[in-house]
Amino acid sequence: MLKVEETVLDNKEEKIDKLIDGKKIRKIIFIPSKIVMWEIRSNKNDRLYWIDLNKKYCSCKGFYYNYITKICYHIIAVSRAYKHNRYQIEFLDDNKLNNYINTKIESLMNNNI
Repeated sequence: MLKVEETVLDNKEEKIDKLIDGKKIRKIIFIPSKIVMWEIRSNKNDRLYWIDLNKKYCSCKGFYYNYITKICYHIIAVSRAYKHNRYQIEFLDDNKLNNYINTKIESLMNNNI
């Protein structure tokens, strides 16, 4: 019989693999500034989360509720996808940056995070 910790770890690894294999991780690069934004689409629903790898931040509720005790699996998934070059890339003009950020803020507010 598996220990509870092993079952939780296996479940987290399964979620991470599903995100990477499902091509749900996207790196947005704004040109010419080279500003980078990471997005990850949820396995459970159609929600989109934003990750800052440098700050180890994720916009998901799990990060908000657990950030002191554990890292969210979205951050781990994006880190692995980056390390193994397994993510989608989208290039956008800098003139679309303000609209992009405004859309993300509205989405965060609508998700009640």
